[in-house]
Amino acid sequence: MAESRYWRRFWARRLSRRRMLRAAALGGAGLAAAAVVGCAEEEEATPAALLSPTVAASPTPFKYEPVAYRGGTLHLPGYEAFVFDTLDPHQTEFGPVFSSHSAVFSKVLRYEDIERGVIVPDLAQAMPETPDPDGLTYIIRLRPGVRFHQPSAVLERSPTAEERAVGGRELTAEDVKYSFERQMNEESPRWPLFKRAHQYQTIDSIEVVDPLTLRIRTKRPTAPFLHFLADSSAFIVAKELVDESDEMNRQEAMLGTGPFMWDELKPLVRSSFVRNPDWFGWGEPELDRPYIDGYKSHFLFDDASIEAAFRTKKLDVAFQVNNPDWVAKLREDEPDLISVDMGFAAWIKAAFRIDQPPYNDIRLRRAIHLASDRQQMLEAFWQGYGKMQGPVGWVLKQWALPQEELFKKPGYRLSKQEREEDEREARRLYEAVGSPDLKVIFADQPAYIQQFAPQYKRQLEKVLGAKVDYDIWTYPQISEGSQRGTVPFAFAYDNGWIDLDDWLYPYFHTDGPKNESGLSDVTLDRMLEAQREEFDPEERQRLGYEIQRYLLDNVLTRVDFVAAIWLWVAWPYYRNFRPTPFFGNSFLMANAWLDQSNPIWGSRP
Repeated sequence: MAESRYWRRFWARRLSRRRMLRAAALGGAGLAAAAVVGCAEEEEATPAALLSPTVAASPTPFKYEPVAYRGGTLHLPGYEAFVFDTLDPHQTEFGPVFSSHSAVFSKVLRYEDIERGVIVPDLAQAMPETPDPDGLTYIIRLRPGVRFHQPSAVLERSPTAEERAVGGRELTAEDVKYSFERQMNEESPRWPLFKRAHQYQTIDSIEVVDPLTLRIRTKRPTAPFLHFLADSSAFIVAKELVDESDEMNRQEAMLGTGPFMWDELKPLVRSSFVRNPDWFGWGEPELDRPYIDGYKSHFLFDDASIEAAFRTKKLDVAFQVNNPDWVAKLREDEPDLISVDMGFAAWIKAAFRIDQPPYNDIRLRRAIHLASDRQQMLEAFWQGYGKMQGPVGWVLKQWALPQEELFKKPGYRLSKQEREEDEREARRLYEAVGSPDLKVIFADQPAYIQQFAPQYKRQLEKVLGAKVDYDIWTYPQISEGSQRGTVPFAFAYDNGWIDLDDWLYPYFHTDGPKNESGLSDVTLDRMLEAQREEFDPEERQRLGYEIQRYLLDNVLTRVDFVAAIWLWVAWPYYRNFRPTPFFGNSFLMANAWLDQSNPIWGSRP
């Protein structure tokens, strides 16, 4: 089933295959993305528009509609109230926190259309200038008059020490320089936590030309450099908010220059944001955005609670958590709902330590790759609502291997005969390496992963004839164990990213910050470095395809399984509703507004 359906946890009851739903909800860590807004249709885009930073300034196809009403507070389901690791915007790896940060902090550039790769100015007045023929120099001119939050003026409470330090201060080029150099500083006691440091290590020098101008020079041509200025960890912070241990893990330090201010964080209950009346508005002050007074992200993690809250309009938007049946029924009951089906960038994977036996033998890794039934996973996790995944997330159609090619590769093939051939080859390879015992460490979240453990154990035992054991660990335990080499085979969930480089370089380059497998492949390193230096869109796409083929044919330190699709609904009074396939886009709610003339609005509590 090439166009699979989506999202179910282990205990959710099965949907009829006749239902014509193409999308699904978001489970586990994915729930946070409910905070983003904007466009109501998913469209195909031309590859060139998606590939190259040189076309980033082109206008987005989405056109925001006029605003008739101002005010009101949006109510959304989400995981923003669950802080998994840290609030520090440069150190967290948790998608829901990125979404909160994106409403509070600004970047030099931002994604206006993430699916098409359209990058536009945020703090910058215009796209960076590249005056030198070598392509290494970027001149960034910042908007004047951008100021850090002053929440006390809006929330009618005494200013904190942090607000007294920076509140109302104008953002300058020094803030940008500090935010990048902080993530480049290998002497920091927090250095291992800067997971996007590899992006900023492409920088050779940062010069402050004047209070609003920087000159950045890269060490070598870097095709995704504009993406690095718009990526998930590119938030600009004030040095005054970072403590002596190089950390800003406290809500009082969440003072940025974005469209919303962080009002309340009540863990596992809700996270609330209010309008920043002094926001710079992307150079369009006459629009006086944000239009809404604020938004609240409610920590709801079961279908019954979300459905009940949405039907009574205590939530303005909803998506399934486990069972898509209620969303389908809701769409039938309320034909005026805004309905959006959209893929999600996070995915399920297995990862190996290849610097120790028995996983140092690619024949064993390939045997596990072939024995893993991806279609079984789609059905078990999400009732089929999702797609099989290669080394790059399928939602990035400009970068991922085309699905038709993926389905021809062993491990992904769909017919019964092909599946049987893959299983026979898996058994042959496993026996050729001596039939070692296997132990799999499953992540504890989302819950459907650990619930799938017995089924996966049986699958490997059946196909390989192996003795298989498993255990359930938390993500911090898995990460620490991977670094120490005590987790040679992990089965887990991971967040997806935006650019080709995000998916490949950190995981597979010898010096990549997420390379916890012990992989060091000179040929692969050269390929990864080549795609970084290739500015031609079609050639960079070709290099990306070649890297993915090489990974599948010659590496397999990470075995990628499946990724999900969301099924969204929103009440028609929620205008400019725009879900996206990635975390970290809540700034788009600056364009959202509540249509109080809509007949349904009157029944909203």
